[in-house]
Amino acid sequence: MTSYRSALLALAALIGTAQAEDWPTWRHDNHRSGVSSEQLDATTLAQVWIFTEKTPPQPAWHGTMQRDAWANIAKQKEARAYDKAFNLIAAQGQVFIASSSGNACVALNAADGKEDWRHLVQGAVRIAPTYDNDRVYFGSDDGQAYCVLAATGNRVWSFRGAPDKTLIPADHKFISRYPCRTGVLVQGGKAYCGFGLLPWQDNHLASLNATTGASNYNKTVAAAQWYSMEGPMLASSDRLFVLQGRVSPISFQLSNGNLLGRLPGGGGTFAVLTPDDKLIHGPGHGNNDWAKSRTFHLQESNAITKADLTRHSRAHRVLVNGSTRYYVIREAIQATGGSSWVQTMQEPETLILGGSTLYVGGKNEIRCYHASSGALLRTLPVNGVVHCLALADGRLFASTHSGKIYAFH
Repeated sequence: MTSYRSALLALAALIGTAQAEDWPTWRHDNHRSGVSSEQLDATTLAQVWIFTEKTPPQPAWHGTMQRDAWANIAKQKEARAYDKAFNLIAAQGQVFIASSSGNACVALNAADGKEDWRHLVQGAVRIAPTYDNDRVYFGSDDGQAYCVLAATGNRVWSFRGAPDKTLIPADHKFISRYPCRTGVLVQGGKAYCGFGLLPWQDNHLASLNATTGASNYNKTVAAAQWYSMEGPMLASSDRLFVLQGRVSPISFQLSNGNLLGRLPGGGGTFAVLTPDDKLIHGPGHGNNDWAKSRTFHLQESNAITKADLTRHSRAHRVLVNGSTRYYVIREAIQATGGSSWVQTMQEPETLILGGSTLYVGGKNEIRCYHASSGALLRTLPVNGVVHCLALADGRLFASTHSGKIYAFH
């Protein structure tokens, strides 16, 4: 009987493992959907560990511009708020963290939060790493992209995006004139990364062999085109979308790196690519050309034709799941389409979907809502504003601006 019971428990464990899903890149996938099939029982979630870096996050850009006199905009929403917390992913029983203060990619054991390894580099790591085929990829302000082994953190290869090794002072550190602030996107056995900082200088876009780091192409985006590269990139089957900070994204041909041009709308470093080729990005702002609306909004465009479709006023985050969309609009979460409901919340900042549960991170809390009805299932207390959420291996992970990483099970 004992052996029979043991066999049943082992089978149950295997089934649970088979149902678990990784969160291998920023917002789960290269469309940055924020959607996973991982279904947790939100009503029973409890904190199981906290990890704290020695020094809190050190964002690339601090604060918010109070007024843009040129565009006649006041009280702007932050356009470069992509590293307010330590961005993270989770895969194969580990959590991988981008440490902007520690100049490192850090791996934790997902079960207990203990540090497995720390790969130090010469600059801040700002964008969430990417896990693929037992390897972890990330970029740094030192001007390089890296590939390390997920199990040990040992370096496999590194790639410098620009030949210029000049360092410049920035926020009590020295950084490359060509930092990698796009992270590394992996797709089809290739690793894509961008290098650059200032739109009046050349920038670089590279496609590398994900296994060896050998260059497939390294395109120079000329300064005369007034582009920069900042924030997590997105990819469809044939196009790469690169965020620009205060101005709208640009797209490239994935196969050869040829520039395809700029999308309409304002800037921002949040973006989602929908299954029907719509790119929603922001939070942008109206200006003198858009006299009817100078408030922040999410811009929605056709990613292929670049047609301007609509703007979602006062929204700064969105999650698309089938016919339902979930918006963060000021102090509220709003579901429209297949489901329709509204819930108020203090300073909601990020949202992800796992199965039938919507997780929303805000100021000092995470709220778990039933995705269809909007019913509040549970509130999880944390310290700080939640900027990053992930689901993997039966756990919910959260990262706040205070520098703390939380795990709930």
